[in-house]
Amino acid sequence: MKVLIIHASFGSGHKRAAQAVLEELEQRGIAAEMRDLLEFLPDPMSHFYSFAYEFMITSSRGLWRLTYNVVNAPKGPYRPAKAITQKWQFSRLKKFLKNNDFTHVIATHFTPAALLTDWRSMKELRCGIFSIITDHEAHRCWRRTGLDHYFVASSRVSSELQQIGVPEKGITISGIPISKAFSTSLSREEARKSWNLPEQAKVILVLCSALTLKKSVQMLQDFAALNTDLRYLVVAGADAAKEKRLQQKFAEDQRFTIFGFTSRIAEMMRAADLIVTKPGGLIVSESLAMGLPQILLEPIPGQEEANARFAVEAGSAICVNHKRGIYKDTLFQIISDPAKLEQMSEAARRTGRPHAAADVVGTILSRFVV
Repeated sequence: MKVLIIHASFGSGHKRAAQAVLEELEQRGIAAEMRDLLEFLPDPMSHFYSFAYEFMITSSRGLWRLTYNVVNAPKGPYRPAKAITQKWQFSRLKKFLKNNDFTHVIATHFTPAALLTDWRSMKELRCGIFSIITDHEAHRCWRRTGLDHYFVASSRVSSELQQIGVPEKGITISGIPISKAFSTSLSREEARKSWNLPEQAKVILVLCSALTLKKSVQMLQDFAALNTDLRYLVVAGADAAKEKRLQQKFAEDQRFTIFGFTSRIAEMMRAADLIVTKPGGLIVSESLAMGLPQILLEPIPGQEEANARFAVEAGSAICVNHKRGIYKDTLFQIISDPAKLEQMSEAARRTGRPHAAADVVGTILSRFVV
């Protein structure tokens, strides 16, 4: 058995899900490697796709909504391996697959899953093909028959696949794979000690890496206006200039501890009482697995709206759009009502699937290995 996990680095969610599956495979001693679809594209196309995606979700949400809806409209399946305008871009990936004897390929993005099923239908590949849908909605690009098995986040996604002819037995409601770090035995007290946080304080984890500097400042100023003894762990992201500006802006307020990029999000979640974040499929799944209530920030059209709706309907989250005062009011509403905070935490624990990666790998090993 030799496994390829392939993702596409549009945002970080597809990659983090792939890493979680790789972690599980390696723990079981199974030969596996992880690759990014974009590394196989011609360089101009790789840069163009990355730029276009980032531009639309940060600076032109109307254009992203239009693109999402237009691509979602056709009734036929997404067929990049047969589309004249696209198929020429993927020759390096096809060559790579033919030169390696992968027995199973697990895709956490819809394009490689679509490519592989088309190539297999044309007798150009023979490996098993598995798709992990990393959001709470099955966009048309995810929906297709012909692969071996789907792993999905919820019953809603399963129903959407069944409506286009995927048999129920071809779908496992596993949840979205997340790292084992989010099911660690590290206690809340140990996590707080590692971040120098008072044991009795209410701690708010704020992820603003996906927000502009202006919106990040406005949100933190909103929180700062709360006359409470809350403590804030703020992750600014990989933008060093943004991190420095936020640190300077809130240097006099001892309630704020501001970081740049960190790989210790699971520890920070364990220490926190609530998280403020964008509703990406992975961060929502990680928060649910940790039993962490969420304030979800202005979802991008399409998949993030579906992720936010799932968490809100589960009772673990409140979703807000950017407006001065809304962050302060929403946080105060939750944090000043201990019963509400506990209800949201319990809803998160009830909904979370911390062992999704193990369920994915276990299903493949039990049903799709000769």
